[in-house]
Amino acid sequence: MSRKMISLNRLANIGQTLLIMVASVYPLVYLAIALMRLSYPFELEWMEGSSVLNVQRVLAGQSLYVAPSLDFIPLLYAPLYYYVSALFALVTGNGILPLRLVSLLSSIGCFAFIFMIVCRRTSSLYASFIAACLFAATYRISGAWFDIARIDSLFLFLLLAGLYAFDSPRALTRSLVSPMLFFLSFFTKQTALPIALCLAAAALVTRKRSERFMFLLTFSVLMAGSFVIMNTLTNGWYKFFVFELPGQHEILKTFLVDFWTKDILKQLPVAFCLCMIPFLKFGAGTHSKSGQTIQDIMVLGALFMASYLSRLHRGGWDNVLMPVYAGIAIYFGIGMAQLLKALGGKDNFRIVLIIALALQFMSLFYWPQQQIPSTRDRQQGEKLMQLISSFKGEVYCSDHPWYLLKQNKPAQAQDCTIWDILRATGTEQWQSNLQQQMATAVAERRYEAFIVDNEDFRLRVPDFEMYYKLADSNLSGKVFLPVTGWERKPTCLFIRRTNEATPAQIAKPHR
Repeated sequence: MSRKMISLNRLANIGQTLLIMVASVYPLVYLAIALMRLSYPFELEWMEGSSVLNVQRVLAGQSLYVAPSLDFIPLLYAPLYYYVSALFALVTGNGILPLRLVSLLSSIGCFAFIFMIVCRRTSSLYASFIAACLFAATYRISGAWFDIARIDSLFLFLLLAGLYAFDSPRALTRSLVSPMLFFLSFFTKQTALPIALCLAAAALVTRKRSERFMFLLTFSVLMAGSFVIMNTLTNGWYKFFVFELPGQHEILKTFLVDFWTKDILKQLPVAFCLCMIPFLKFGAGTHSKSGQTIQDIMVLGALFMASYLSRLHRGGWDNVLMPVYAGIAIYFGIGMAQLLKALGGKDNFRIVLIIALALQFMSLFYWPQQQIPSTRDRQQGEKLMQLISSFKGEVYCSDHPWYLLKQNKPAQAQDCTIWDILRATGTEQWQSNLQQQMATAVAERRYEAFIVDNEDFRLRVPDFEMYYKLADSNLSGKVFLPVTGWERKPTCLFIRRTNEATPAQIAKPHR
């Protein structure tokens, strides 16, 4: 062996070691960010507080799915995340902490299952670790969503656990445990449904005898049973909020192409190419290998389809990309292991591959401090809490109703859930009820103050200024914006005209 060959081999080995060091930065940075944000007492994303309201109803023994009213409208999701978070809240007390804790633990579980799925397929600890790190590296481009008080991380954790069980060597695990996990994933977020159906189709094609039908049968029984129970207990509102209303979201045609060009190819060009490698030899080899390829096509195709369809709907933020990024990470790891094995002693090609992978990770770089609320944000939040508590009566703050609960005041339906009703078809009765309830509340001066994100807030009645006057139109100054999601913050303060506000109530917070 020549010195040049020895040198290339050593250089390639050094490069693989350095790649581990570069890749491992991302899960470490994510965990640091998540731990720093875990106890932040205000919203990281403007709908986190609505999740807390749902958990509060679970703790109070109230139904999540009820007729829409000014006081509460449920989010358009299945309920499992709120039930699990309520269990944590029994220990920590209700608030944003237990919900974020569930998400943080779930995200760590996602890393673990991506590692385990790739390792089972490749027996390569190296490729499995890099794959898990790649998913961690998508934290920012999927909305910095892994650790916030939203349903997505628990949904994805259960989904990946179902994928791992689906490929188990044990028939009982494949046929019973896997569909149970997919059902639990659906019972967290409905996005799991089309993925589960694709896996059921894969089982029909690739498995033998009665096992071909067991996945679909188990999943169908769980779905049907839960539907009957939940719909009966909620007088039909479960069906309305979990199945009917989500399907009415408007389609955004811009993402028909942007999903592929901006979300996938622009963000993960190298990873996307490598995740195609496991499919290049379709039809070659034994029947079992062909069956595995069919299954892989169904799995990755389903993950792409789930994120694509969610991205097309209005309101589909970057978090809907989490399933497809997890799928790319898994097949990227499998493809990477296969390619490294195929290259063998071709160290020059191995070096090129390592450089390409390093560039992929470097392209996902983000500034961690941008994901962490500042001291000024915290101070402004505390001033907002003081402002809310200074009012003796009820305060209307539908954009951030959890802040009212923090001050032991009655909360209202969150603005996004109100919008879900107002923009839907076939809900005219409930639209009219909401508008009438607000008109009555304003005429009766039910609320001592309105703290809203926009002066022309949702459900504002035409004669609103007869009863309330604008006291502050720049309530939060230049700070207190959420670090992810829609940039919404309390901006306008209206106070009752019949009551003179105290200086503490109308004084503008320090900028």
